[in-house]
Amino acid sequence: MDSESNMQSTNNLLDGVITDEDDEKYVGPSIRCVMFNLDSEVYGINVKKIREVLRVGTIRKVEGSAPSVLGVINVRGVIVTVVDTRITYGLPTKPVDDLSRIIIVELDTDNIVGMMVDCVMEVKDIPESQFEPMSATKEGASRYLQGIAHYNGDVIVLIDVDSMFSGQT
Repeated sequence: MDSESNMQSTNNLLDGVITDEDDEKYVGPSIRCVMFNLDSEVYGINVKKIREVLRVGTIRKVEGSAPSVLGVINVRGVIVTVVDTRITYGLPTKPVDDLSRIIIVELDTDNIVGMMVDCVMEVKDIPESQFEPMSATKEGASRYLQGIAHYNGDVIVLIDVDSMFSGQT
C-alpha cells in the first residue's frame, strides 16, 4: 500500500472522530496526528505512519517473547506483532476494555507493528510551531518521543514510532 492510499485509508477510517472545529487557528505547516490516551496522558502519532486502527480481537500469545509483546494478530493475512504500549512507557498493565484499540503502524524498515493503547480520541492537525523538540540526550521511554506540543490547553506527546521499535521487529 503506498503512502497516499495509506493516509486516505486512515483518514476514511477516522472520519467520524475528527473534531478540529474548536481548534485555535495557526498559520504554517502542521502535522496530522492520531491522538490517543495512555493513563491520563495524551499522545500523538503522525498519520503518515499509521496503516489503520483496529478494535481489539483475538491476540495469540507467543512463548518466549519480550514482556511488552502481547502476541500476534492476523490482519487480512498479514501476521502483526502487538506491543503493550503501557509497558513500553513504564506504566502498569491494564485489562482490555471497549475503548482499547490497536494502532497498526508502518515503520521505515517496512515492518508493521500493532500498538495497544487505552483509547483513540481523535485526529488533529497540530502546527509544527507548537512542538518543542526533545533533547538529544534522551533516556528510558523518552528516547521514543519526537516532541511535545502545547495546543488548545492540552499537552500532546508526539511519539517517534521508528525509534520505539528499532531493533525490535
